[in-house]
This record gives sequence, structure tokens and C-alpha cells, in this order.
Amino acid sequence: MVGKRVSTALVESARRASGAATARTLRPGAMVTMEYRVDRLNLTVDAADTVTAIRCG
Repeated sequence: MVGKRVSTALVESARRASGAATARTLRPGAMVTMEYRVDRLNLTVDAADTVTAIRCG
């Protein structure tokens, strides 16, 4: 999924594939909470909304 344009369907597909309870998209400059949650998937995107990384937490 890295390298693809983020969409609701892509986020949900990544969440299901990982077994995470929740997922969120992290955009450049966005304010985000920093607590670690083992059941959350983070999709980092660039300014063009292309997924650059996927991490748990």
C-alpha cells in the first residue's frame, strides 16, 4: 500500500489486513496525539496524499 494514494477504502483495507482496531492518516504538519496504542495503525502520507509509511502504534 506504500506508494498508493490514500483513500478511505485503502485505510480500511490496511486496517483489516493488519488486524488493528483503528487506523488514522498522518498528514504533513497535522497535529496528532503521541500516545502509543498497539491496536492502532498509522498511515503517513506526503503532501500529495501518497502513503509513505505504515506503522503500528
